[in-house]
Amino acid sequence: MNTPSIVSRQSWEAAREQLLVKEKAMMSARDALAAERRRMPWMAVEKAYEFVGPAGKVSLLDLFEGRRQLIVYRAFFEPGVFGWPEHACRGCSLGADQVSHLAHLHARNTTLAYASRATGGHRAFEGADGLADAVVHHHRQLRRRFRRGRLARP
Repeated sequence: MNTPSIVSRQSWEAAREQLLVKEKAMMSARDALAAERRRMPWMAVEKAYEFVGPAGKVSLLDLFEGRRQLIVYRAFFEPGVFGWPEHACRGCSLGADQVSHLAHLHARNTTLAYASRATGGHRAFEGADGLADAVVHHHRQLRRRFRRGRLARP
């Protein structure tokens, strides 16, 4: 294994200063790109997406729950995923475990919904380790594929 050389404090600080200049330039470029992304035009959603959840069948518009923004997390909770049906994808479970009280999102006029192809719909989701707290917001996608897209400006 090749390891970096051991240098004096002054050499390390000089190298760190050079790296810091590059890091700041990269952060500035990333911020500019994010601002450009936020200014992108919107596109109308013309497909009639349907989901099934605790309230039965709902449309994509229904998932907004009257709020201005919607975050749809596509959870990999379906046959073929490691641990199915007791567990969702490890990354999806980790992400769901990190969701704190939804009042924080609601205060920002945002709804969070989980969507998967779970054959048991939201009822199957209830028994999954690591995802049970998100069950109220889980919906099974029906008929059409739900693909990435911009639904509302962040």
